[in-house]
Amino acid sequence: MKFRFKALQRMREPDELDSPTLLAAPRGWIALFVVMITMGAALLWVFVGRIPISVDAPGLLTRHGGTALVQSPYAGMVQEVLAQPADTVTQGQALARVEDDSGHVRVVSAPFAGQVVGVPVGDGEVVQPGSTVAAIERTDVGGSSADGSATGSGGDVVAMVFVPAARAIGLAPGEPVDLSVSTAPAGAFGLLRGTIESVSPYPLTREAVSGLVGGDLAAGAYAGSSPPRLVVVDLLPDPHTPTGFAWTSASGPPGRLTTQVSVTATIDLGHQTPFDMFLGR
Repeated sequence: MKFRFKALQRMREPDELDSPTLLAAPRGWIALFVVMITMGAALLWVFVGRIPISVDAPGLLTRHGGTALVQSPYAGMVQEVLAQPADTVTQGQALARVEDDSGHVRVVSAPFAGQVVGVPVGDGEVVQPGSTVAAIERTDVGGSSADGSATGSGGDVVAMVFVPAARAIGLAPGEPVDLSVSTAPAGAFGLLRGTIESVSPYPLTREAVSGLVGGDLAAGAYAGSSPPRLVVVDLLPDPHTPTGFAWTSASGPPGRLTTQVSVTATIDLGHQTPFDMFLGR
């Protein structure tokens, strides 16, 4: 029987039982320690780390009274529209004349003072009782600027933000809010600053949202798939900026703000550990 040379050579060598056995090279131990330290740091971060939590929601700059729809109590044909968008109207001022079937001319008047933001009817149009004649942003609730501009003296200018009910838990008055204004790009002018003034106790129906923003078409941008809660944001005044309001930048945009401008609000909800987030707390 033939054996390989290496096998025969191995049989002639004595067993080296007293020689130390090398289980791992130093390079392997270093790699093991690095992995253990990394895993320990990751485990520590899971329990003591902090992840900022915020909620984003759409809204608009308006006044405390919001935008209300003025409806015709009469049926007939619109003989003349007496108000146009951007007009300032007083309580009792005529908005339109409607001629009924008997030939009598009926006057539809503004039930409150405000600024006209929309007129969905025109001369010669037939209306029914309940048809919208004008959408008016109310200026009779709180102190307001009659020209429709937003002034930084506190005034009546606020941001109405519509937060999904499921994400509004924990919101409370006094919490800071940053507003990205559609007419003032955040990359150039920063964010408008404010604080939560109030949070509606119950979610709003689509009809309630429609009554605040001036119609069902506008409500579609804020109601979403689930009823939202209304968060009223009070804007922080700053007399040193052109707008009169505080911004995250030094001065904000160069001109004054106007109402009926869409915004996106970012509300800081605090921090949460990754472990709590994993558990859904």
